[in-house]
This record gives sequence, C-alpha cells and structure tokens, in this order.
Amino acid sequence: MDFSALQARPSTAAYFPLHRTQLHPRMHSFSSPYPPQQQSTKSQKTHKLLALLATLLTIPFLFYLFSTARKIHHSSKFSNPNTRFFSVVIDSGRAGCRVRVYQLLGEGNLGFSNGQLPLVTGSMKVRPGLAGFAEDPDNAGGLIEGLVEFAKKRVPRRDWGNAGVQLMVRGEEMVGLEGKLKERILEACRKVLRGSGLAFKDEWARVIEEEERGVYSWVAVNYVHGTMGSEPHKTTGMVELGGNSLQITFASREAAQVQSSRRIKLAGVAYNLQAQSLPNFGQDIAWESLHEWHSSRDMNSSLVYRDGFVGNPCIPKGYEMTYNISDPKLLLSHGAGNFTACRLEVLALLKSRQEKCLSPPCNIVSPFFMELQSKPLSQNNVFYASEGFFG
Repeated sequence: MDFSALQARPSTAAYFPLHRTQLHPRMHSFSSPYPPQQQSTKSQKTHKLLALLATLLTIPFLFYLFSTARKIHHSSKFSNPNTRFFSVVIDSGRAGCRVRVYQLLGEGNLGFSNGQLPLVTGSMKVRPGLAGFAEDPDNAGGLIEGLVEFAKKRVPRRDWGNAGVQLMVRGEEMVGLEGKLKERILEACRKVLRGSGLAFKDEWARVIEEEERGVYSWVAVNYVHGTMGSEPHKTTGMVELGGNSLQITFASREAAQVQSSRRIKLAGVAYNLQAQSLPNFGQDIAWESLHEWHSSRDMNSSLVYRDGFVGNPCIPKGYEMTYNISDPKLLLSHGAGNFTACRLEVLALLKSRQEKCLSPPCNIVSPFFMELQSKPLSQNNVFYASEGFFG
C-alpha cells in the first residue's frame, strides 16, 4: 500500500471537522455538535432574549413601586401635620346669638397631647337670640343665615364641605316656650344650615340643658389648664355664673347613680362628671334684682338727684342705664363707679332676700355635692367664671 497517499493535505485546503460517527466514543466529549461560529451566534441570541425579558419585567415592577410610593406619600400618615380644618359653632342664649369659627390642626382632633389650642378665626354676636322669634318662628332662619355668611367668609371655599356647623340653643333661653314652638324655631334654622354649603346634620341643631353646658365648660377649663388626661382628682372643678343660672361641674372619684351624673372619655381617660344647675342665680337675674332694689323708693342708699337722675355705684362712670319703676316713671341711671358702695348694695340685697325662697333649692352650695365626696372638694381646684368668659 502506498502510504504517501494518506498524508495530510496542504494547509491551504478548507478545514472540515470530523463527524461524531467518525470519532471513537471516548472522544465525543471533546467534540462540538455545531461549528464554533454557529454556537456563538446562538449564545448571543439567548442573551438578547434574556435581556429583553428582564427589561419587560422590570418596567411594570418600577411602575408599581413608584405608584405605591406616591400613595404612601399622599396618605394621611405622611401628610403635613399643620393641615387646617375648620369648625363653626353657633351658640344662642338669653344675651344673644354668637357664631365662632375655629381652626383646628387635625380633623376632629383638638390636640390634647401637644397643648395646641384651637384658633378662633372669627366671632360675631347679634341680638336678640332665637327666643326673640317666639311670635315669628318661621323667620328665625334669617338670624342664622347672617351668622353663617359671616362664618363662610372666614373659611376657605375649598374647605366648606368639610367644615361642620353646629347650633346649640341654651335651655334657659327656651324656658316658657311650648315644645312645638321650639321645634318650629329649630327647623327654620336647620333649613338654612342644610343649604349653607357647610357640613351639617339635623341632630347638630338642638337645645342643650344647663347641666350639659356645664360639662362643656368643664372640658374647656381643663383643656386650657393642661389637666385634660390627668386623674379625676387632679382636674379642675368648674363654677360658672351664667345668665339665668349657676352651673357647678366637677369630676368625682366614683360614679354616682344620680340624674346629674355624666360619664365621658377624653384623652384616653374616663371621667365621672357631676353637674348641677341652680336657676335664678345667674348674673342677668342678679342685675335685674339689683336694679329693682336700687330703684325702690324705700332704698335709703340710693343717690337720687333733683333732676330725677339716679347714681348707680355698680355702673362704671360714663355709662347710662334706663329701667322702669312701679310709679311708672322712667328714671335714667348714671354710672357712679363706686366699688365700695356697690358691694354694700349687693350685700344689702342678699340679706333682704335670705328669708325669701322663691324657687328651691335656695342654697348656692347644695348638700348634694358634699354627699358625693368622701371629703370636701378643695376650693383650690375650682375655677370660677362668668358668662362673659365663654359666651
């Protein structure tokens, strides 16, 4: 055999790799089923597909991530803590009808923990109150309409729908009016409040009794003093001289099964409040009684001048007041502004009526409060205020 024919061809000839069937089985692992160029092309295509797939999956994930972050950013938990909320309160009493506009730091939150007080952004008082519409109850809404328009000017228009408006009519103002007449007055007011553009519910316009008003006063005083959230024995009692009556409210150590007992929960603490209203001990009644006493003919201490003028020591100098007496002559009372003389007249008035009890109980400090306490209530923990302080 001529072995020279089996020699390799020149290197210039094309290279053709051996087929797997031409190799020994042990050499299969060292061979490639495809040419190197085909294998590289397939690898590149695979990498491109993986990159495209990763891109398609990443875009929706990033969109979801940014969308979630946006929702969290605009949620109430991450909102500006100084966001303003407004509340409108209309209070009607014997002395007139007043509207107040409050600005709060949080919706429905007075901020008991941070000591921030609600800001009064507007207040207006008109006379008379709703009781002055007893003969024309259907027109009582006109009074409320004027107060609402005043309040809306103090609240940004975009916040009208979230600003709640309440109407609280004091019970002493409605004394002597029939139930149907009271309801007609309230319904005329509700009609105006429904169409005001402010947030309102029918139950937000109602008559509140003096004991309930005493509870509101107790909350206000303890809020200002910073004792809201304290133990009941560390809170401040409230004695308020109203227009027609005197309200006494304090927190007792134990709940009492009496009509004047109210249980409320504020700042995470439950309070058993005892409230009582003493009629005919208010400052308006006191003024009327003092005027009658001052204008009586047999009052030796009155200063009646030759021209018919009367000097009243309980009226500041420069002020004048007219009132009717029994003869019936109209006297003009000039302010004398004498505190010592006024004090003597008040003491004389109180002594003259010690034996005259027209509407029991006649004791200003009722034994009711002493029986509820294991020991007398310390006067150091009592706050005294007149109607002008709140009203």
